[in-house]
Amino acid sequence: MKIYSRIFFSTAMLLILAAFSVSDNQPKITSEEVSEHIKYLSSDELAGRFPGTDGDRLTEEYITGEFKKYKLAPGGSDGYRQPFDYISEIKLGKNNSIAISNGEQIEGAGVNYSPVYLSSNGTAQGHVAFVGYGINAPELNYNDYAGIDLKGKIALMFMYSPGYNNPHDNPFSKYERLRMKCGVAKEQGAVGIIVIKGPETGDDELIKLRMYGPGESMDIPVMSIKREYFDYMFTSTKKMSMADVQKAIDSSRAPMSFDYTGGMSQIICDLDHVKAETSNVIGLLEGSDPVLKNEYIVIGGHMDHLGDGLKYGSLSETHTAEIHNGADDNASGVAGVLELAEYFSANKRDLKRSILFMTFSGEEAGLIGSAYFTKSDLMKKYNVVSMINLDMVGRLTDNKLTIGGTGTSSIWQGLLDSLNKTYNFAAAYNKDGFGPSDHASFYAKEVPVLFFFTGLHKDYHKPSDDWQYINADGEAKILNMVASIVNYVGSLPIKPDYLKATEEKKETNMGFRVTMGLIPDYSSTKEGLELSGVKSGGVAEKAGLMAGDVITKLGQYEIKNIYDYTDALTKFKPGEETEVTYLRGTESKTVKITFGK
Repeated sequence: MKIYSRIFFSTAMLLILAAFSVSDNQPKITSEEVSEHIKYLSSDELAGRFPGTDGDRLTEEYITGEFKKYKLAPGGSDGYRQPFDYISEIKLGKNNSIAISNGEQIEGAGVNYSPVYLSSNGTAQGHVAFVGYGINAPELNYNDYAGIDLKGKIALMFMYSPGYNNPHDNPFSKYERLRMKCGVAKEQGAVGIIVIKGPETGDDELIKLRMYGPGESMDIPVMSIKREYFDYMFTSTKKMSMADVQKAIDSSRAPMSFDYTGGMSQIICDLDHVKAETSNVIGLLEGSDPVLKNEYIVIGGHMDHLGDGLKYGSLSETHTAEIHNGADDNASGVAGVLELAEYFSANKRDLKRSILFMTFSGEEAGLIGSAYFTKSDLMKKYNVVSMINLDMVGRLTDNKLTIGGTGTSSIWQGLLDSLNKTYNFAAAYNKDGFGPSDHASFYAKEVPVLFFFTGLHKDYHKPSDDWQYINADGEAKILNMVASIVNYVGSLPIKPDYLKATEEKKETNMGFRVTMGLIPDYSSTKEGLELSGVKSGGVAEKAGLMAGDVITKLGQYEIKNIYDYTDALTKFKPGEETEVTYLRGTESKTVKITFGK
């Protein structure tokens, strides 16, 4: 702990007690007001608060109205708003078509065929090669590409894997992800990909056209087509029906790939990437100290959610359009921002630093709103000295509270420990400043952060995340603790110091055996993987990578987006050495790395 934090920390509780000695007629943080905010923000009227929709605009209006009521000054680039565009949806374009090798022109885009979400726009023409499930799994002695020259051809593959119908004993499960399978086909030289649902895996259905994340494109056309149009290829080449071929692969766990030597096929994919305007909403409360008021504390939480669940992010089992109201995720966080805004606007006489109250859009699509703010001129304008993020703080159970970012400043741990003698949370601390919410965007800019979170639950990203399940008393208790922290930080003579939190060792997931310890910039539009930061002690930091670098190649694998990167990671083993090529500004650099054991 640094010297100044030892000196000033001893006065923390005195400052906090003074800050809470307000008269009875001044507004206080109450569970009743928390409930009222959440009920409206998670009402069907707002239709799930999807960015760029009428529900999003109603949410902005509500927050702006509350900020005006509390007499906060506008803090955005357009009044209280900081507008920005992002891709919110993909739709069928007008020029999709397919002609298969028997001469048939298939009609009915969206009914009998459809580009897949990760398809690029363009034309693929060539002979068709059936590549089974499109899987190469060396450790399972299984390779659908063995003996197939795919260069210049269109790959025809089944969805899923040979073990799909036995989920309790499926060694192929980690290979089933469509993007991974398409990436392998592309590496083998395919100019286009056709995906069909095999007879043994259910009804003849298309892959639904929906967004799964920004920057998904594979850079080749990928088409989902009903299987009924391809049975002739199997009967003429293998003298077996498509169903019998799939049964044989599934039972023997041996590939049955083949080249179809008939005529050429052609697929044309045309997708419209729909842009929507949305906004961060920012209110400003100026501090009282003539010098310290030029330093800002951010209290934030994301206001967007999943709409009807059909565009991205839903975990609903029905896969139908249902309003995802997002009471906990994150109407609870927005309610917290509003309650704290009201509280501090009434008790600002003891606040020396200024506060920015912010609600971010585009969080569910990858922290887009907060990243937009931290890269904007507004971030340069405001001297942000700390950020407190409220995301899913509405379901306090058994008094369990997770607080992230505790290692990002030397003042946090002691302050939280002292405060918790009053609040008595069963608190779990996480030192890391990175994580799947908006505080990560600020930590990447070397701002000390705290992240308050009451945990995942069975209604997460489902239509059932409704206000009836909110623990408003529990949230009010959390918000009073946050108010205590802000009162302390707002009156410190010296701003909180920034520490780079040491990476906590965790098991990798998603089938990765290795990790680099880097933080992608999900809002980036650059080709490659732009970094918003690197984790302390990780492979990337040891290699000298830093925020702003754009990775373009990992080993032999070209990296054009985060999905290329995650696919490439699966190809490496612990202890293996490879090269990383990246851009720093306009200069291309290459560095060797060794993945940890």
